[in-house]
Amino acid sequence: MEDIFKKSILYDLYGGLLSRNQKVVYEYHVLDDLSFSEIGEELKISRQAAYDLYKLADKKLKDIDSKLLLSERLKDIEKLATSIKKKTKDRTIINLSDKIIKNVLKGGNN
Repeated sequence: MEDIFKKSILYDLYGGLLSRNQKVVYEYHVLDDLSFSEIGEELKISRQAAYDLYKLADKKLKDIDSKLLLSERLKDIEKLATSIKKKTKDRTIINLSDKIIKNVLKGGNN
């Protein structure tokens, strides 16, 4: 489950850098949980072509993140917001911390 969560975060952060075909295959496999055979049928391509597009997209997302490290920064922000939330009784700060945490869990998208 954590692997799927990590993949969805990477897709949220960097999915715009994938080709249209890579995006479609990645979404079908990671977000919609379709098998490569099902993806192939849907897109009228072979199972192997669907798998290759997925692997290429997955590698590209991981390579980009290894350079930019945005997913690590989001984790750090979430940890800090959680720590702040635990150390205060101020409702305004707690609410702001909750918003930060919620935003981070959505991959940084508003």
